[in-house]
Formats: sequence, structure tokens, C-alpha cells
Amino acid sequence: MNEILLLAVVLVLALIGGRIASFFRLPRVTGYLLTGLIIGPSIAGFLTKQHTAHFSFISEIALGIIAFYIGTEFESNKFRRIKKTLPFFSTNDILATFLIVFLALTIALKGSFVTAALLGVLSIATAPAATLLVIREFDSEGPLTDHIMALVGLNNLVCIIAFLIGMSIISYAPQSAAHGGSAFLGSISGVAHGIFIPLILGMGIALFLHYYLRRGLEQNELLLVSLAGIMLGVGLSLYFSVSALLTNLAMGGFLVNSCDRAKLAVKRLSEVDYPLYALFFAFAGASFHIEMLEEMGLAGGIYILGRAVGKMLGGTLGRKWAGVNVPSGIYLGMGLLPQAGLAIGLSTWAAREKPDVGGALLSTILATTVVFEVAGPILTKHSLVKGGEVKIVKILSFGTVRHLKSDLLLLRDRIMEAFGKAPSCKIEPHKGPLLVKHLMRYHIDTIPQDSTLDRVLKIMQKSKYTTLPVIGKNNEWIGVLSLSSIRDVFFDPHLTRLIIARDVADNIQAVEPDDDLAYALHQLESQQLPYLPVVEAKGGTKLFLGVIHRRDICLFQFESDHEIVPPRE
Repeated sequence: MNEILLLAVVLVLALIGGRIASFFRLPRVTGYLLTGLIIGPSIAGFLTKQHTAHFSFISEIALGIIAFYIGTEFESNKFRRIKKTLPFFSTNDILATFLIVFLALTIALKGSFVTAALLGVLSIATAPAATLLVIREFDSEGPLTDHIMALVGLNNLVCIIAFLIGMSIISYAPQSAAHGGSAFLGSISGVAHGIFIPLILGMGIALFLHYYLRRGLEQNELLLVSLAGIMLGVGLSLYFSVSALLTNLAMGGFLVNSCDRAKLAVKRLSEVDYPLYALFFAFAGASFHIEMLEEMGLAGGIYILGRAVGKMLGGTLGRKWAGVNVPSGIYLGMGLLPQAGLAIGLSTWAAREKPDVGGALLSTILATTVVFEVAGPILTKHSLVKGGEVKIVKILSFGTVRHLKSDLLLLRDRIMEAFGKAPSCKIEPHKGPLLVKHLMRYHIDTIPQDSTLDRVLKIMQKSKYTTLPVIGKNNEWIGVLSLSSIRDVFFDPHLTRLIIARDVADNIQAVEPDDDLAYALHQLESQQLPYLPVVEAKGGTKLFLGVIHRRDICLFQFESDHEIVPPRE
């Protein structure tokens, strides 16, 4: 079979696997992975080890794009919203995961200190690809999503640096006893090479992209220069034998904070990158060593259990230390469980450099990756849903067979119309009412009713919205406040500390969760607002629950071909 036909078959099978997974309310990425596992050498043998090795460049490019995306999450404006809580979550997640895995394996392996320490470092890493695709598939939004995306980048950064330091100590410790200072300097230079070369490459390519993005490129040129930059990051990293993940992570971080057109590059890339992801996960599934599960042994089981407990315990301790209610620590830990590429790459490098130590690492990571990469996306989806950051309509399971039948009937009717004949039947619309609660979002920045205008301005500076809800005690709905409604007040500096948000909040028409989507769309059009507050009447007061966006309604209409017609007045 020629290579193009092989890729086409893999894409089709991945598509089918993703749709089957979606039918059973599983993330599509799980379907792609299981498809690769089934057609891979471990089961069917359609994809061989030679195929996965030959097409490894697809995985490298896909990971480069994903690392670039994760890097763009380090935008300073986004960090303002979570800068007070992120250090607590990050510190506790890293320390709890490392210590639990390290101590448990040290006891289980009866003193194998080095192997336990390196596995503890590897347990910190989170697979960015699986996590990003689940977040994108379910269009999640809120503090839990923001923290997961930020921690994926931070965890991997810490893992790479700590692993490089650990391997340098192991490699040069025996030489230090014999050669003294020269071996120590070699150890330092090895760590510096692994850390600073990717940072220098990332910054240099970011400057290259910045130069071209400022020149007002067309859409196709924008895609061209963005892909060129990402492939440069991957290619140069392989040439200098450093982490491509760290290079492209640094590139995205530098670019998003130095160029205001970086988001355009991300948007353009996101329109064409999905086939690469489908192939990436299919080949990743094919490379799983399912037979390793039988040989995983006690160390692998302890690693899986210790890492899961460490992630969730770290998130819980971080929430308590930060003194906040959201995000939930347990759900945050679940969202960080996927693990694959980085851990495998580092353990493979360790096996090549120090076979006596790296061999044990690689066998454990290869066995446990099968569990984490299949179960991880499912748990990530569960955490986002339970955290209230996924719209209900995104997790509803629609009948694939019924849709296929409707599509075939529609095709028949259009053929009949082309020959001048009237359609013999009509396609039934989607049954069941579409309500506000199916598309509402539960998380948005809010303004406390007693906030002075100075504080209101600070809250709006950290938010991506210029109109925010004003709430009272116990989440009581007060109204909304926009920059346009308070701009005249700021001309008098004496009023900024005397007037509070409640005094100038606009009392707009809100909607309730069980209201019809058509009614919500009518209110959006009549009031000319980007979103409407969703409230619930309780005990004579209205409690603020969340918002429903005009863009979400329009996007749902586009994706589902379901026409929502506002009622006439």
C-alpha cells in the first residue's frame, strides 16, 4: 500500500473511531487513540512499527503546534486573572505529585533511589495534546480551564528542567570523584545546553514571526509563516538535540507577549491543524505497547496510583492554600492526568544515555502511558463537565444513525428537486425544546455591588469583556455595568471613590435557564447585547447563574443546521 493511501485509510478509520467515541459520550481523542491501538502492531497489525517510525515527523509537527498553542496561553493578560492562585496550585501540584510517587516507589523498589526520583520527576509532566483537544472539543471556558492550560505548560517546563538536572548529576557523579571540577563543569554545561538553547531558539523564531506578522499578511501568507516558524522550531531542536516542546513553548510565550497579531496566527492555524492531530493520536495509539501491561508489575501500578493521587491531592491543597472555592482541586487534578509524548521522549533519551537506569524508566513509562493516555482524556472531560465549564449541548449524545438517515433522505429530495419533482418527504427537525440551560456558560467575571469605580476599572482590565454582571450578597442579581455607561463619571476624579457599582448598574432584561433559545435570541437582538445574564428566581430574589452568548447561539445554528427564529412582537 502506498503512503498516501495508507494515510487516507488511517484518517478515515480515525474519523469513524472518533464518531463512535462521541456516540458513547467519550472524547473523540479517545476514539482516535483506540483506533490506532486496534489497527496497530499490538492487535490487528495494519500499522507496523516501521509505519509509525516512518511517519514520526507528523507527530513532531503536531506536538510543535500544540506546544506553540500552550505557549500562547502564557499571555500576560491571561495571567493577571489567575496570578494570585496559580503559584499555589502549581507548587502543590508539582511537590505533591513528585513526593508521593517518589516515596511510594522508593519503598516498593526497596531502595532504588535514582529510578524512583526520576520517575517522580516524570510524573509531573502532562500530555498537552490530549488536554488541549478535549478542551477544544467541548469548548470549555472558565477558571478551571484557565488553570489547566497554564499548569500544562508550567508542569512540562519544570519536568524538562528537573529531568535534565537529574540526568546530569547521574551521568557526571562517578566522573566527579575521579576528575573533580572538570566533570562538574561538564554537568553544568549539559543542563545549560538543554535549557538555554531551546529558549534562545524560541526567542529567535518569535522575532522572525513578529517581523512578518507586523506586515499585514494575507490569510494564506499568515498560515505559511506560522507553519514555517513552528517547523523551524521542531527542526532546529532536533538538529541541536534539545526539546522541541520547550522550544515551541518558548516561541509561543515570547510571541504572544510581543506581537498583538499572534492571536491571528493561532486562529489561522486552528483552522487547518485538526487532521494532523487525528493522525498524531492514531499513530500514538499504534505505538502503544499493550503487551507491556502484562509486564508492568508493582512499580507501574504504584506509579499510576501515586500520580493520580498526587495530582488530585496537589490541586486540593492548592485550593485550600490559595483560599478560593474555584477551581475544584480534585477536578483540576483529573484534568492534568493525561501523559504521553514528553515522558516517553525523556525516558527514551535516558535509556539511550544511561541504559542501566533509563531501561527501567522506559519500560514503566511505556506501560503506564497506555492507561494514562486512554483514561486521561475521559477524566479530563469529566472534570470540565463537573466543573461547570462545558455547555450541556456539548455533552448531549445525538443519534448518529438517525442523522445518517436524515442526510440520505435530504440527498434524495435534492436530487428529485433537480429533476423538477417535488420531494416525497420532509426531514423532521431535531426533537425536544432547545433551552437556555443547554447553551449557557456558568463562569464569567463579576463585579461586587459595593465596588468603587476604581475597583470596577481594575476588574475590567483583567477581564476580556467590557460589560460585566453586578452581583450582591449570596450571588443576588443586580444588573450589568459597561465601560461606556461609566466613562463620563471618570471625568470627575472625586466621584470615582464615592460612587459604587450598584449605583450605576443597568437593569437589563435577563433570562432563565428554562427559557426557550428563540426567546433569548429575541432579547439579545432587541437589547443589542453580546450576552444575556441567566438568573433564577428564588425566595423573592433573582440569583445570578451565568450568561448565554449570542455567538454560542449562532455557532450552534451553524454547526447543527437548526434554525432558531426569534418570535415576532
